[in-house]
Amino acid sequence: MANEKLKFMDMLSVMRVIDDDDRVRKFEDCIEKVFSEVSKKVAEYGRDGSLTIQIKFQCDKKNKNAVNVFAEVKKTIPKGCQANSFYRDSRTGGMYLDDPDQLRLFDTEKQKVKEFSGKDIAAQND
Repeated sequence: MANEKLKFMDMLSVMRVIDDDDRVRKFEDCIEKVFSEVSKKVAEYGRDGSLTIQIKFQCDKKNKNAVNVFAEVKKTIPKGCQANSFYRDSRTGGMYLDDPDQLRLFDTEKQKVKEFSGKDIAAQND
């Protein structure tokens, strides 16, 4: 393998990258983690996100025949917005979940559940 040219995917498999958290990781581990994170947030919030892989090539200052290759992974994750609490204001200054001016279809107070005995049920069936 020493005499063979490195292919791009071979080079990526051994390359270390710096992720958005400023940690050095294996390229494939970093990509899997970031890809999963971005895709979950895009699906959750319904907004766009991105995953950027930047590969830099630099001439080595000590060895003129050498090239240094660096990779950096950056992500843009959509942010969710906080749900607005929706309250209705009565003209008396109170805050309500329901509109106080609207007629109610059902009474909101808890109604007692009447327990029936066997005799009561039999009387209803007659």
